[in-house]
Amino acid sequence: MSLRLKLLLLSLLTLALPWAGCQYAREMEVALREGEQQSLNAVAQTIAASLQGRSDLLYRHGGAADAAGGEPFDLQPVPLPGEPYLDGYSEEWPNAPASWKRFQQGKDQLAILTGVHERMFYALLDVRDDALVFDQPNGGPLDASTLGDRIWLGFEDSSGAERQVFLSATGAGPLHARRVETREYGEQVAVDEPRIQGAWQPTAQGYRVEVRVPLSILGNRFGVLVDDRDERGTLPTSYGTLRGDDLHTRGRLIAASPELAAYLQQFIQPGLRLAVTTPQGGLLASADGLALPTSFEQDRGLLTRLYRRLLDRPSDRRLLEAPAPIRDSDRQTVIGTLNVTQTVDRWITLRDRPLTTLLNVTLLTSALAVLAMFAFAARLAVRLSRLRKASESALTREGLITTFPEAHAPDELGDVARGFSTLLHRLNDYTGYLRTLAGKLAHEIRTPLTIVRSSLENLESEGAVSDSARVYVERARQGSERLNAMLVAMGAATRVEEAIQSAERTRFDVVSVVASAVESYRAGFPERRFATQVPDRAVEIEGAPDLVVQLLDKLIDNAVDFSPPGATITVRVRLESTAAVLEVENPGPLLPAKAHGKLFESLWQSRSGSDSRPHFGLGLYIVKLIAEFHGGRAEAHDLADGSGVRFSVWLKV
Repeated sequence: MSLRLKLLLLSLLTLALPWAGCQYAREMEVALREGEQQSLNAVAQTIAASLQGRSDLLYRHGGAADAAGGEPFDLQPVPLPGEPYLDGYSEEWPNAPASWKRFQQGKDQLAILTGVHERMFYALLDVRDDALVFDQPNGGPLDASTLGDRIWLGFEDSSGAERQVFLSATGAGPLHARRVETREYGEQVAVDEPRIQGAWQPTAQGYRVEVRVPLSILGNRFGVLVDDRDERGTLPTSYGTLRGDDLHTRGRLIAASPELAAYLQQFIQPGLRLAVTTPQGGLLASADGLALPTSFEQDRGLLTRLYRRLLDRPSDRRLLEAPAPIRDSDRQTVIGTLNVTQTVDRWITLRDRPLTTLLNVTLLTSALAVLAMFAFAARLAVRLSRLRKASESALTREGLITTFPEAHAPDELGDVARGFSTLLHRLNDYTGYLRTLAGKLAHEIRTPLTIVRSSLENLESEGAVSDSARVYVERARQGSERLNAMLVAMGAATRVEEAIQSAERTRFDVVSVVASAVESYRAGFPERRFATQVPDRAVEIEGAPDLVVQLLDKLIDNAVDFSPPGATITVRVRLESTAAVLEVENPGPLLPAKAHGKLFESLWQSRSGSDSRPHFGLGLYIVKLIAEFHGGRAEAHDLADGSGVRFSVWLKV
């Protein structure tokens, strides 16, 4: 019998009783949910009755008590969670598509989103305009020949009088409103209105204006009018929510009374949320207690929370909702809607108490079966541990160990052990072949290569080669030298890892090692300039200084290859909390996209051209090995300004 079937049969014994307990608890949950919903409906109707006929408590000045009409030019501000920064951008505004009001004029469009935070009224105006025209700089605000696009704001003040101000700008940025006053002899002047601030920003489809107005100067009406001009000084095309002849408002400002939120707050309990909306569904005010801690949560123990996680289904509603209409004093017209939302904590707690008792009994009954399964699992763990230790120690310096424990067992673990043993036999044979392949190739190729090179030398020494043939002889000689270098590199590649791992460790100052190496590079590469940036004090690490110099040699060689003559190569040492960071920067081409994740692999190189030296993709691979030997890592990145590349190596302090 397989191990999987044995575990399945043992686990099935423990499932019957908990399953029956869960079914009973779910039936009880349905009854509790229905009772809680009826109780929540009664709470909603009671609070709604207390708001009956209180239009002065729902709306500012009581002026929007007839909000059920829903006129097309009415504006209803949304409650803002915080004060928006006046910059002409919409990132700080809530995502409320249903609260936007849009007004079309041909291809142009005005979209309005309003909001309220504390004692301030905000408006976000998004205008679609294919020709944005600013006012002429240094021009008069009432000089018709210098005017561009303009925004008019009209509102009813607290005394009921109609007021108008306008917004215009000579460019993007902050601005403030101005109003037109008629003075002696009928002279009209533009007077600043510093209480109304805003910002104007161009967009891809037109422009956006953000405005802030104190609520104290607003009454129950508000509107916006756009004066659109395709050229400066021409007659405008006007559209919006103001009348075009006298700029009087055509729509109401349906805003909540400041006292409404405080009134709702007195009914808040932990796990309860109250919200009052207009008849059309726009939010006026809310009081939220869903996130407040409840006494029920404190009563749940560890087992209760575990049972609840197992029992709850993703499709179950976590919130109960109960709407109730708010009517006027005559109970004829709906002036608002109260929505009460409650978490399910209360009735879930009633369910959890008997459920905990039931499942505790089933858990005790299932404990014996679990103990038997645990003993069987412990035996399996011992067998698996033996296999793990054998697999971890299979690779040694002398080769592969191909004998495995549990190879004679008749179950699946025995099959796994036998499969590993067969695999290691084959891998050992193949590894031995690869280990001697480089030497065999070098031995087999070296003799014919020596014959070719000596034949070419004899042919040149006899002097019987014509000038035209001498070119081909020289190419053949260079090719043989490159082939000989390849044979040397193949032999070096097989020994590089062993040479690094056998290096002796000691404490040394990496700053002095780098400074000494850079001095030698200045003499070795006179066509390049070298700059150093090192700390003023010694930075000691534990490792092999010769390997660090070899690492730096590879990075400098790479920087010289990829930088133009006369370029400055920067070598930097900086200290982090747990490592010394060695960096080499060089101007030149950026890293190719295909090099991501492959740059430090063995036998991989990205040189697209050719030079007189063969490259085999081992330099940066050796850099990675030396960095890992010192407990660090190596990375490569393009410089921020795109002028070159930086290689960084972390060496553990």
